[in-house]
Amino acid sequence: MHLFIYGLILGWGAAIPIGPINLEMMRRNIQFGTLNGISIGLGACSADLTYVFLLCVGALTLLDYPAVLNTIGILGAIILCWFGYKAFVMPVHRDSANAKRASFFKSLSKGYLLTLINPFTILFWLSVSAQLLIVAKGTQLDVVLAAFGVMLGTLSWVLSFNSVLHVTRHKLSTKMIHLLNRTGGIILFLFAGYSILHVVKGF
Repeated sequence: MHLFIYGLILGWGAAIPIGPINLEMMRRNIQFGTLNGISIGLGACSADLTYVFLLCVGALTLLDYPAVLNTIGILGAIILCWFGYKAFVMPVHRDSANAKRASFFKSLSKGYLLTLINPFTILFWLSVSAQLLIVAKGTQLDVVLAAFGVMLGTLSWVLSFNSVLHVTRHKLSTKMIHLLNRTGGIILFLFAGYSILHVVKGF
């Protein structure tokens, strides 16, 4: 049971800090509706589970090689810059027709990709991987139990965060939504810059 609790806290630790995915959840929820915000979050949950799976099979050790980590860092920076640009140019609409045009699966894949290549997500899982294996004592069943806790932790945050946004989003003015879009874009650019800086320092 303690492994499940450990995984639950780990899931909250991965999901709650303000970063690209929470900003995207906020923007998409306000712009396209609650379901779209949830789909972004579910994509992020899937990415975290991917890292747990890679941890279980030992594939995270590949990130110990600078060439692999630097390649991921460069690709991640490019993708983050693209999402940042889209945040700046995205027009503000809050009508039902616009919500229908926002594909659930497209948002799901965006949330997955944005979380998977986020440098802070990579560093987070690299930093906790050793501790998780130690706590799980190397047995696959214990790792799976901890992984279930991670999944529940990230999912509970996604649903809670989007529920709050569902109640409050109608109170935001168009000007405030524009500000949120631009703030989100700037933060995505900063994350991209951090990723590039991390690569440069590796040379």
